Amino acid sequence: MKDEGFVDSFLAYNLSFFICHWSFVIFQFRLCRRPVLSIAQIETMIFTRTWFLLILLPGIAAAQELKILPQPKEVKATREAFPADTKVRIFIRDPKNSESEIIVRSLQEDVKLALDASWKVEDLKQWNSKSRSVVLGLLEGNADVTRILKARKVAVPKVEDPEGYFLHVSRDQVTVLGKTNPGLFYGVQTLRQMIMPQSGGGYAIPGVEIRDWPSMRYRGLHDDISRGPIPKTEFIRSQIRRAAEYKMNIWSLYIEHVFDYQNHPLIGPKGGALTREEVQELVTYARKFYVDLIPEQQAFGHLHHVLKYEKYNELAETPHGHVLTPTNEKSYDLVRQLYSELVPLFPSKFFHIGSDETVELGQGKTKKLADEIGIGKVYFNHIQKVAEIMKPYNKRLMFWGDIAMRYPELLQTLPKDMIVMSWVYDPLSDFVSYLKPFRDAGLDVMVCPGASNWSRTSPNLDVALRNIQGFVRDGQKYGALGMFNTTWDDDGEALFNMTWFPVVFGASAAWQPGESGIDEFKARFDWAFYRNTDGALARAMESLSRAHTLLSSKNVGDASDGLFWLDPFSERGAKLTQQMSPVLRDLRLAAEEALETFYTKARTVKKNGDTIPYYVFAAKRTDYLGMKFQFAEEMSKAYWDAYQNLGDRRRVTRTLRNFITINGPAYDLRDHLGDLKTAYRDLWLAENRPYWLESVLVKYDSLQQKFSDRALSVIQWLNYFNEKGALPPPETLGFFLKN
Repeated sequence: MKDEGFVDSFLAYNLSFFICHWSFVIFQFRLCRRPVLSIAQIETMIFTRTWFLLILLPGIAAAQELKILPQPKEVKATREAFPADTKVRIFIRDPKNSESEIIVRSLQEDVKLALDASWKVEDLKQWNSKSRSVVLGLLEGNADVTRILKARKVAVPKVEDPEGYFLHVSRDQVTVLGKTNPGLFYGVQTLRQMIMPQSGGGYAIPGVEIRDWPSMRYRGLHDDISRGPIPKTEFIRSQIRRAAEYKMNIWSLYIEHVFDYQNHPLIGPKGGALTREEVQELVTYARKFYVDLIPEQQAFGHLHHVLKYEKYNELAETPHGHVLTPTNEKSYDLVRQLYSELVPLFPSKFFHIGSDETVELGQGKTKKLADEIGIGKVYFNHIQKVAEIMKPYNKRLMFWGDIAMRYPELLQTLPKDMIVMSWVYDPLSDFVSYLKPFRDAGLDVMVCPGASNWSRTSPNLDVALRNIQGFVRDGQKYGALGMFNTTWDDDGEALFNMTWFPVVFGASAAWQPGESGIDEFKARFDWAFYRNTDGALARAMESLSRAHTLLSSKNVGDASDGLFWLDPFSERGAKLTQQMSPVLRDLRLAAEEALETFYTKARTVKKNGDTIPYYVFAAKRTDYLGMKFQFAEEMSKAYWDAYQNLGDRRRVTRTLRNFITINGPAYDLRDHLGDLKTAYRDLWLAENRPYWLESVLVKYDSLQQKFSDRALSVIQWLNYFNEKGALPPPETLGFFLKN
């Protein structure tokens, strides 16, 4: 973004000029008998310059304060800001047109947030110079736009990219012009973020001129809907709207088995599969927001939920496994039949055949063939056969690159129009090895970073943001077609609404050129996503994510679901508790600090407030994770103390009673889980269908039962101690840690 250097130099020049004038005055009247200029001339000059600065400074300062995501490429200050009040009118060609309605409606959402009102909408033909107006149109081919620009004396620079736009602000008018309708839509999304509160009250649009266009042609998100949460169609619509607001133009649905196939009715789970009608509705809806809906139906690996059925077991590489065997021609009949139902529903020119992580290949029915020709050739032969099946549909096929990159010598055998979806989720220093082999083979590639949301209590922001930053940067260097950010639900628990931070960063990085700054993004996120002005939510999300870095520093991974579900009174739990113990206090303080902010901001944010409860839940869950291991350690050490002092009956009785009072740690561990379970159920159902929910809730029940049983066990042994004066060895009760 080119605003800051322009503004800094402009201010420096004018302030220097101002200082020089005053210095000149002092010099003349203190040192010179005969000043070159009269006092009146000097006063006029100073007044003029001062007045000019006072007029320009609000617009210039506003240019510096813009917190737009994605950041526009070119921004420069104009003379005046545009007061955003209820008297403004929107002018757009054919306001009743469906595309015009979508564009205007999106702008009106933010007008409503700011002013609790809507702006009147009129046709461009009705514009006149007396109106304080927002003019929306196309850069070319509209005589009314030409007339308005001439009347307002607005010079429009060239915008070449089809998704590019031009935005100009003056005191009387805001002009947004797109190269095409998508460009106009994206310009309006920028304008939405520019309706800013003023220190003296009211709202204004900063005095700036913007020329902007995307750095990557395709900017998308790939959402896992196959492993656990199956989103409701209304939630997918909300995802699409939000993604489009940050200029994303691709949305991909990851499908293993969750489509309601009519010719294979066993495959789609009842209550957990998209229907033909739902897909058609979503495709139509996405196109309204210039989003291309692309399906991925696995055609090789990740097909256990198909192959687990006995009917399809003969097509499995290993019994009831995950990989479709290439040795049986019926495998290709299945692919052909599935695609015959699914592919025609999506008008996109792209189709994703998956084919990642085929780890069982060569271990079962293809072992002999793999021994003869190599696993690489077995894999590539299958991809080529699937490509042949897809030829009649005239699609560009996408496939995951993790297996193909192991065999660079075979890449030349692939059809040249295939697109490699190269993925890696680590924050590497460079990503050349994930790009160069494919580009050298003449294949197009998209970079596929990850939101690091899977199998965790919340997204690991440090890993996700650095992964996205570097992969997109190197993707642009190597001419990648676009970015395909990914969210996954590996353990079936992830809730999408707590992932918008890395999702919006991915959208921004793909639009912006080169390496996108993480700190710059964080500074803009609160305003761009929540219309919150103090940056507190981004800081709270960072604070919450500290749990991952703290635990990683102790070599226990990050704040994973695995740790959350681990019984701390198991031998493994005790071992990990010892490792984590030094950071548990800091982990809890960070989570609680974040939680306080989320509670406070839930009452005040103006936009996307429905996502805040997900962060509240994540913070409470992270805090519970720390509390669970803390309390287990404290209880274990206290029991050991009692066990080693059995002769002190008062001491033993006091210790055990402290465990089991209504306010004691044993019941805290049980009761907090109940609260989390209730919150999780509500959040799940706000996004997803009931399908699979019980598979997660049973984990809460199971762990809660363990803690309840432990409390009852302590009660029993307290009674036993009162009768016999003895206690069982600590290890038999799960108390492995001692002072």
